[in-house]
Amino acid sequence: MAEKDLYQILGVSRSASEQEIRKAYRELARKYHPDRNPDDPQAEDRFKEASYASEVLLNAKKRKLYDEFGELGLREGFNPEAYRNYARGAGAGGGFGNLEDLLGQMGIGGRGARRGGGFADLFGNEVMDSIFGRGGRAAGAPANQAREVVSDISIDFAEAVRGVEKELSLAVPGEATQKLNVRIPAGVKDGGRVRLRGKGLRGGDIVLRVHVKPHPHFRREDDDLLLELPISVGEAYRGGKVEVPTPEGAVTLTIPKGVRGGAKLRLKGRGVRRGKAVGDLLVQVRVVMPDGEGAELDSAVETLEAAYSTPLRAGLRF
Repeated sequence: MAEKDLYQILGVSRSASEQEIRKAYRELARKYHPDRNPDDPQAEDRFKEASYASEVLLNAKKRKLYDEFGELGLREGFNPEAYRNYARGAGAGGGFGNLEDLLGQMGIGGRGARRGGGFADLFGNEVMDSIFGRGGRAAGAPANQAREVVSDISIDFAEAVRGVEKELSLAVPGEATQKLNVRIPAGVKDGGRVRLRGKGLRGGDIVLRVHVKPHPHFRREDDDLLLELPISVGEAYRGGKVEVPTPEGAVTLTIPKGVRGGAKLRLKGRGVRRGKAVGDLLVQVRVVMPDGEGAELDSAVETLEAAYSTPLRAGLRF
């Protein structure tokens, strides 16, 4: 399946400014946010696409790589200069249309079926190392020895936090497709690697690069999880208890009386678990105004306004 154009996802031109990209993302995020579209998986997918597109295009380094190489340039370990050298050679009659096809032909993650021998046969070991790093083969090893194969796997945010077992079909160049049950450990990060020993080319290892999909509500900072929690004006004023989801199930969180929007409440030990290490869940409060209009709501707002004892912006200056 052809990759989607990140500029088209946001509805902006390739020359769009950072401000235009931010504005387009905010509009899409408001429109497709899961809170506004409960039980609508298509809206959630659009929200995730827009989040990913903005994350790439608002990062100057990533945007430059994407503009030149497409999503291939965003892969971990990608070597731009090696790709350019390869492309120049292919343009001069090297034989392959692009590196994506070449990767596919070697069974490493691109398109197409394998047509020829190994990278060392095509380019020599130095170029192979330049593109994939020295982990791509044993230094100086002949073509018939065991080699490492790198492949990619995408998992959900919750699966990355909790750990998950996946049944995968992995095609190793020159060998039969394998069906493997792979355990992804709890707490794996985006870009993390899982090594399957002895499952690669001629008894070498398979290394799975893990790509973690974004979550519509949770973010991760090291071993801590961050959640923005919407509460009503009444809950903010009176305080109370609300149910909050965590990786290990829902828990009850006490909202302090008179809590301010933006305040962070900590749930100890409810974050990411990696072995003996465990993070916290940080809940940031977002006070949500009521929907609708009308005389009763206007009156209630005026009553609230009258309750402020001092001007809110007193002393605010540059």
